[in-house]
Amino acid sequence: MKFRSPTDQPLYVALTTGHTCVISPDGDEIDQMFHREAISRGAVPASVTETAASAGPGFDRKKVIADAMNAMLDSGDEDEFTNDGKPDLRKLSGRAGFKVAREEADAIWAEVSAQKD
Repeated sequence: MKFRSPTDQPLYVALTTGHTCVISPDGDEIDQMFHREAISRGAVPASVTETAASAGPGFDRKKVIADAMNAMLDSGDEDEFTNDGKPDLRKLSGRAGFKVAREEADAIWAEVSAQKD
């Protein structure tokens, strides 16, 4: 499937397997293994026009991660958290459906945990 970068800059996608790809603003055919991560990073399928892309609410990565963290808290499963009380990145990434970086998770976790207090 062909995807394009949502901006005039190339979009870099890297997987935990070590595979990487670059998506140009003009669009590039990418392997299926990159589709989910490319979409989570904002890549737009080449078949989507500008008006269609701006018509609906976009993918809100921060909201998806926060919702996954709230679901982890609601489950009450202590195995979903590390010894220092932060969400386990593997469990969080599984709930979110894409890889979440520690820095990103920590920033969102600070907001989520402040709301729960």
